[in-house]
Amino acid sequence: MKRFLPGLVLLFAVSWIGANWLPHKVAKDDVDLTKFGKIPVLVGGRVKPLDTVARNSLLIVHGKQELRLEGGGRLSAMQWLTDVLFNASAADQYPVFLVQNAEVLGLFGWEQSDRKYFSFIEFSPFLKQIDEQGAQSEKLESVQRSAYQNAILNLRNALSLYQRLKNSVQPEGAENFASELEAFENSIPAAGRAASQRAAGEDFDRAKLDEVVVLIQRYERLSEMAYILAVPPLEPNGQWHSVGDSLLRSVGTGEIHPVVKQYALLGDAYR
Repeated sequence: MKRFLPGLVLLFAVSWIGANWLPHKVAKDDVDLTKFGKIPVLVGGRVKPLDTVARNSLLIVHGKQELRLEGGGRLSAMQWLTDVLFNASAADQYPVFLVQNAEVLGLFGWEQSDRKYFSFIEFSPFLKQIDEQGAQSEKLESVQRSAYQNAILNLRNALSLYQRLKNSVQPEGAENFASELEAFENSIPAAGRAASQRAAGEDFDRAKLDEVVVLIQRYERLSEMAYILAVPPLEPNGQWHSVGDSLLRSVGTGEIHPVVKQYALLGDAYR
């Protein structure tokens, strides 16, 4: 049975996304997040449903498995993660990051108040500062850290996880990602010929080569950032890959993995 498991996972992922999200535009209120949350992915060396990843991730960055918005609205962990994956500009506005330490707040020129949750947008101007302070704190043993050092390290780690989630299934801020992938796949053969001609010292189409190189660099960053490995193996005993890594591998195969295409269509439909 185990040797058939990767194929079953792949079939489930592709068929579910296609049946439940495509091809029509999806209104957020119409999304069946319960079914979407059952899609399997690999995180931390274990296959988990997206719902588990959502709840664990929100617990890390928010301290709770539900997000309360200003004005009294609430988001489930899956609602939050779906926005993080496919509509980051909206997710960046959510007050999700927990900060209660007065020294950490003072680092940004903020005064301590009853408010303790902040958005990614609010921290954006201070990301370098947070990373530097967190890196210094990380060098210390936990028993040696002050309350400030623990708090800034926790904030750095939460922001890092959030940014990795945003770049797990598509580049942050991507629009019409399915069209981008179609153009990329169609450009691979011509770029391959151009690369071979350049290596042989022959005349080559630099524009064709440069077009693909730019996208390869984009997908390299996506591969480096990804927290979720969302692409199941095509064969028994195969490996899971991130979307970025799978796209880089497609340069050699000439074909993009079907799950990568489905996630792209899903994101375009959701936004």
